[in-house]
Amino acid sequence: MFILKRFSGFLMVVGICLPGIRATPVMAQQAILRGFVTNAETEQAMQGASVALLQDEELLYGVASDGDGFFQINRISAGSYLLRISFVGYGSYEEFFVVADGDIIERSVVLTESEAAIDELIVEADAVAGIAAVIAGLELVVPADIERVLIPGVSGDLASFLQTLPGVVVQGDRGGQYFVRGGAPDQNLALIDGLPVYMPFHILSFYSAFPEEIVDKAEFYTGGFGAQYGTRVSSVTDVHARNGNKQNYAGSLALAPFMSGVRVEGPIIRNRVSFLVNIRESLLETLSPNFFGQDLRYRLGDRFGKLHALIGNSHSISGMILDTDDRGDIAGTKKSFDGETIPKSVTDSAEVSWKNRVYGGTYNFRSNRLPVLFSLTVGQSEMTNEFGPANDPARESKIKSFDINTKLTWLLRTGSLNAGYSRRASDFEYRLDDNFQDLDADTLAMTETNVFLDANISLAGNRITLNPGLHYYHVSEGSRSTLDPRLRISVFPDGPLGRHQINLAFGIYHQATTGLSDERDLGNLFLAWIPTPADLPLQKSIHAILGYNLRMIKGLSMSVEGFYKDYSDLSVPVFSSFPSFTTSLQSADGRAFGVDFRLDVKSRPLSEDWSIDGYMSYGYSNVEYDTGTITYTPSHDRPHSFNMLAHIVQNELSFTVLTTIGTGLPFTSSGGFDKWILLTPGVDVASEPGQTRILYNEPFTERQPTYARTDVWLEKKVESGRQVTTLRAGIINVFNRKNLFYFDLFEFRRVDQLPITPSLGVKIEFR
Repeated sequence: MFILKRFSGFLMVVGICLPGIRATPVMAQQAILRGFVTNAETEQAMQGASVALLQDEELLYGVASDGDGFFQINRISAGSYLLRISFVGYGSYEEFFVVADGDIIERSVVLTESEAAIDELIVEADAVAGIAAVIAGLELVVPADIERVLIPGVSGDLASFLQTLPGVVVQGDRGGQYFVRGGAPDQNLALIDGLPVYMPFHILSFYSAFPEEIVDKAEFYTGGFGAQYGTRVSSVTDVHARNGNKQNYAGSLALAPFMSGVRVEGPIIRNRVSFLVNIRESLLETLSPNFFGQDLRYRLGDRFGKLHALIGNSHSISGMILDTDDRGDIAGTKKSFDGETIPKSVTDSAEVSWKNRVYGGTYNFRSNRLPVLFSLTVGQSEMTNEFGPANDPARESKIKSFDINTKLTWLLRTGSLNAGYSRRASDFEYRLDDNFQDLDADTLAMTETNVFLDANISLAGNRITLNPGLHYYHVSEGSRSTLDPRLRISVFPDGPLGRHQINLAFGIYHQATTGLSDERDLGNLFLAWIPTPADLPLQKSIHAILGYNLRMIKGLSMSVEGFYKDYSDLSVPVFSSFPSFTTSLQSADGRAFGVDFRLDVKSRPLSEDWSIDGYMSYGYSNVEYDTGTITYTPSHDRPHSFNMLAHIVQNELSFTVLTTIGTGLPFTSSGGFDKWILLTPGVDVASEPGQTRILYNEPFTERQPTYARTDVWLEKKVESGRQVTTLRAGIINVFNRKNLFYFDLFEFRRVDQLPITPSLGVKIEFR
């Protein structure tokens, strides 16, 4: 009854809003417009083209083409319209036509590059692009955003772009874990085509499972995500993978020591069925195992494949597989930068490895007559994590989950109603030696069920967009259930194309899984997933976000956003002063709050041949956990962070500078030493020397030095017909700052991040 009452309340809210929505009875059989947008020179599909229907220059319907260049506008009322399709740098396509009820209008449009300036018609999909266009915690990332952040190699990666956003914390150039606005790594949900990726970052943090070559778009929520998402309490990274080119064969070959790759894509049946294969591997272990004084014998890579088919005019199916692997010694400093060998030979056991495998498929249906969209996704995700030597790891962990997700959308004239169901059945395996005493099994299982209902509604002449929703979450173990309200609002005081935008988000979130990690393990990247014990409450968080965006002069925009997250019933290790690794778990509450500021500059001319673009961001945050006995700032608390990117372009030559500065992360210092003797029969304490051990001070009362790194890049592109060659040279940490990764208290040695490091690479693309 309680759940029914909550749903009734939600439906009442939607009912109040619906009178402002113009809807036409289904029996009227309104018209449909659909088609493809293609580049005339390359014959490639054009993603992100603006497709609009206008009457008397008033925008009535607007969408953006997808990764196939496909667009569809449903529920078009009878009448006369101007169809306008445009893309920046291309001549626009315009056509007048008359629509009758029941018409199905199809258009295949080819756009030609134009040197003349073209005024882009902005639709909602374009309005949220760019680092300063954050909408209540949502950053919509497109390939052009990823390309702005240059990294070792010759292609971009979603991981490096996310690290430039305020509120995102990583350990450094190595690590493989990321923290978002106070949340821990196990509280982040990463998805590719609707299926989870449990450890998406590579061991070198420049890279993730989401390279530029496979990303169609990504929705990154630092908080306040809507009712569609569940099972995590901190953040969501929802990546939509590209479909292969359905017009022509295309591909690329990239060679660089840090990361090399090959991509092949093309039609199996022209305009209907396509494939995409992308493979990346690092050559560091083979070419440069002792690179500039660093032991970089890291093995990392990923492999991705996707098939996509359009069946008739209403159906599409796709299948994909993603496989990643990482292994390396995170304590890789064996020499100083000038080649001087560290006197003491160290045998380090901090080797870590993990593998991801995700495979599944999606079916989509677009009704020709009803304003209905339906999708079904089914797949499996696996992740294994090991800590210690490859042939004899000290700890092992594995999670395997099977997902089934459905979503139904009813299109309205000024919005949509959405409902969905998902079920995830997970199996957990682990071997943790004596680290976690309170676990009494090494194999566990759990089933999570999610049901959501929400609405996307535009009111007051599109000056207000409203997204209320409810998320029902049920966990089979312990038969625990929650009903979480969600709400997102955007207000455009001077219209959706105006200069000002105010954003608000609120939501309650629950999570039934926990990632075990002994926080005293310096540099530890081991994470063991377990279900929250049935006799304990689910982890919970409450998010509140308020933001303001301002579009200033052309190409210049800014945003400011404040956030608050309240955490409760978190599972954290019990702190002990003794390094015996007999950690138990305890419940903790926490809170994180802060403010982000962003300034974005897009393609501002400096002279006739030179232009500049880039962005700057600053973030302040405060994170605190309370166990009831102690209050502390966790290891990922970074109060101040600053990022700046400047990109100067002259024709085909560009120069890029990326600077990152951040407060040092907290750590637990040593409080002294003692001698430990195992008291067994026959031990003579008078003669037994005992084992020297380090005692810990209070947790996380000290901070590492300030982190600062500047990278510079020079890039040259040479285009010749359908072939593009890119040459990239750069220097990582150009000022050779000694940034601390961690300090090993057991062996009393410093482990630094990368010193000044050159990078060279070449990439050849065939379009």
